[in-house]
Amino acid sequence: MPIPTIDASGKLLTLKIRGTLKKADYDQMIQIGRQAIAREVKVRALISLEDFEGWERQGERGDVSFMMEEGWNLEKMAIIGDEKWKDDAVTFTAKGFRALATN
Repeated sequence: MPIPTIDASGKLLTLKIRGTLKKADYDQMIQIGRQAIAREVKVRALISLEDFEGWERQGERGDVSFMMEEGWNLEKMAIIGDEKWKDDAVTFTAKGFRALATN
């Protein structure tokens, strides 16, 4: 299922993830992020998990390369969803492993 982009025209990216996140969906989400960073330099993200069922098993669930490469361009990120996805959300953001912006 494509990631419904509520808004990606400015500094705040607002995305909704429903059902099972497939590799193609993840790639689409990364592309949206890269385009916004190219346009705005620093962005914020609001990701809403609605009826989220997890990641497709054959998808690259552990790929945090985007966050490691571009994480410093994310001023803030919020992921809203069921408490059971908290650990996966923290892993997705690469919190604690990516360099934070100092300015």
